[in-house]
Amino acid sequence: MAGIVSRGVGAIRAVFMQATAGIREERVIRYMLNEMQRGKAYDEIVGEAYVVNHTTAESRARLVENPRILSGIEDQLAGGRYTYKVDYATVRATDRTE
Repeated sequence: MAGIVSRGVGAIRAVFMQATAGIREERVIRYMLNEMQRGKAYDEIVGEAYVVNHTTAESRARLVENPRILSGIEDQLAGGRYTYKVDYATVRATDRTE
């Protein structure tokens, strides 16, 4: 009898843990989107204390797969708030040495 009860309690606990993990991830995503709208780069936001403290390394790696996060990154790139610069002189020098 005790085994049945403990399995039932374990199943209920697992359901609640999954639900709270989903809520926590949703809050982190919302925070990240707000920060991206303010002009911060994705790389900066992922390293912030709030994100690090509320996620695991694995979940942070998966965040970039979220469609809303991808959309936020695309918006930043389209808006010109986040630009990439390449020093072509360095690239050419590296190509010549190889």
